[in-house]
Amino acid sequence: MAETPDRPSWPLARPAYATLAAAVQGESARWNVPGIAVAACHNGELAETAAGVASIATRMPLVPDALFQIGSISKVFATTLAMTLVDEGKLDLDVPVITYVPDLPLTDPDARGTITTRHLLSHASGLEGDRFANYGRGDDASARAVANFGVLEQWVPPGTLFAYCNTGFYLVGRICEILTGQTFEQALQERVLAPWGLEHTVLFAEDAIARPHAVGQNLRSREEGFAIARPYWNRRHATAAGGVLSTVGDLVRFARAHLAGGELDGNRVLSAASARAMREEQIAVGPGDATFGSAYGLGWSLKTQDGVQRIGHGGATDGFRAQLTAVPEKGFVLAMLTNADTGTSAMQEIEAWALEHYLGIPEQAPSPIALSAAELDAYAGSFNRFNQQTVLTRDGDGLHARITSFDSETGTPLGSRTMRLVPVIAPEARAFRVADGPFQGAIVQFFDAPTAADPARLLMRASGRLSARSGVPEKRRRREKALA
Repeated sequence: MAETPDRPSWPLARPAYATLAAAVQGESARWNVPGIAVAACHNGELAETAAGVASIATRMPLVPDALFQIGSISKVFATTLAMTLVDEGKLDLDVPVITYVPDLPLTDPDARGTITTRHLLSHASGLEGDRFANYGRGDDASARAVANFGVLEQWVPPGTLFAYCNTGFYLVGRICEILTGQTFEQALQERVLAPWGLEHTVLFAEDAIARPHAVGQNLRSREEGFAIARPYWNRRHATAAGGVLSTVGDLVRFARAHLAGGELDGNRVLSAASARAMREEQIAVGPGDATFGSAYGLGWSLKTQDGVQRIGHGGATDGFRAQLTAVPEKGFVLAMLTNADTGTSAMQEIEAWALEHYLGIPEQAPSPIALSAAELDAYAGSFNRFNQQTVLTRDGDGLHARITSFDSETGTPLGSRTMRLVPVIAPEARAFRVADGPFQGAIVQFFDAPTAADPARLLMRASGRLSARSGVPEKRRRREKALA
C-alpha cells in the first residue's frame, strides 16, 4: 500500500517518539509483541503504560499492573535476600559454600572446596548453568535439586570467567533456606517483599490467577503466528533463579529501594553498604553485551557509558521476556515486561529511546571490525554443551551459527535456529555481535581453556553460557545411545 499523509508507511527504524506511551505502542507493533507493560521513574515521577493484549486466547487488553513472569530478574531478589543474611552476620560471601551445604555433591573436588557464595552471586563459579529438571512443588524441591549437582560439569576453575549460571542460584536459594530455617519463598516474603511494600509481587502461579496477569506466547512462524506457551513454566527449586512474578510498578519500587541505599518509606531491608556492594564489579563480562552489560556485580549486571553506571537484569521464561534497568547517578528506573518471545528486540529499542529521551544517553554499540577468511575460519566448528549444539561456519565477513537445542532430560532435539555473527571491537577481544533476530546485540566471545585431555580446548560464550568446540558431549552420547 502506497504511503499517504493519513496512512504513513510503517518505519523500519525506530521513530523519534515524543512520549513513553507512544514508544511502547510503536515498538510493540514494530516487533510484533502481543503485549508489553512499561514503567519509568524519572525525577521522582512514575509513568506506567501498556499496549496489546494479556493473552491471544482471551484478547483481554493488557493493563499496566498485570503480573508477568520476570524470569532471571528474580536473581536480584535472591541476592537481596542473601545480603540481608550478610548484614546479620549469618552469611560470609568469601568462605566455601560447603561451610553451609556440607553435603554438596560436585564432580570437581577442587571447585567443591573453593566455590563461594560470592562466586555464585556473580556467575563466577564455573559450573554448568542450565539444568531444568523438575523436582516437584514440595518444600524439599530446592534440597532435592542441589542433591543432584553431581551431574554438573565444571567448565573452568571458580573465579576465572563469567559464565551465566542458573544452577548457582538454585544453590543460593538453598543456602538461604538453611540459614533462615524457612523455605526460600517464606524468607523472601518476610525479609524483602513485605518490608518494601511489594504487594503485587508473588511467588506461585496460584497467587497470580486472581489478579490481572499476562499469559506467555511464542511465535511459531510468520505464517502460523503465536501459540500459548505450554506448560506454564513453574519449577519450585528454581524460584531464586527465575520464579518470581511481578508488575512493572513493583519492579520500579524494588529498584528505587536499592538506589535509596536499601531503605524505602522508612523500612530498611539492606544496609547501605550491602546495597552499594551489589553494584560493585566482581567479574568482567565483555565489550558491552546487550544482555549482560560489561561486568557483573552481586546480582546486578553492570554497564558504564561515559562515566555513568547502569545496573540491571533481564529475564526470560517460556513465552515471557523482562528487563529492569536503573541509572543510580540519575535516580532513573525503567521496567519492561512482555508476554512473548519476540519481546527482547522491542525492549532493547524502548530502553535505547528512554535513556536518550529522559537522560540524554545515546545508544552505543561495539564497533565492527574486519577479519580475514583465515581468521574467521579459526572459529569454525561444533561447540557443545549438554543441552545445546552450535555449529559455526564462515559466512562472508562474519559467521553463520546454527543452534540446536536438546531436552535436558531425554536428549531429544527440540529444534534449531540460525543467526549471523559479525566481528566487533578488536581481534584480541575475540568478540562477535549477533547481527539479527531476537538476540540482536548480544555478544559472543571465545576463550582458550586448555585441559590435560584437550590442550587446544576453545570455549565459546553465547547468551552467557559456555560450550566447548568438540564432538558430541559424552553425557549426551550416552543418553542418545540409551534412547536408540
